[in-house]
Amino acid sequence: MPEKKSTKQEKEVKQEAAKPEEAVSGQQASNAPVAVIYLGPPIAGVAMPGTVYKNGLTPQLKAAVEEAPALNRLLVATKNAQQVRKDLKDPQSAAGICYQSVLDYARQKGAKG
Repeated sequence: MPEKKSTKQEKEVKQEAAKPEEAVSGQQASNAPVAVIYLGPPIAGVAMPGTVYKNGLTPQLKAAVEEAPALNRLLVATKNAQQVRKDLKDPQSAAGICYQSVLDYARQKGAKG
């Protein structure tokens, strides 16, 4: 039965991840760009963990976000990075589930991670 609960939670997280994060969408809405840091697994040719994006996302990363909306949850405002890193230690947290989803996406794209 825990798998059903996990599956339900995973669906909810994926739905939430499909919504653009405030930090990412806020970049384009305001005049002052918000610096975001990528805290997900490495994705070959797209993103590396710890990369800070000060002037918007790269075209490759934008395309990846469309393919794997869970990436939004791993692109966080730099001021929130410490909390998200703590959340990533719990595989049942929203960030942990999104990390696993992005890791699966990265493997599908042929990345090592």
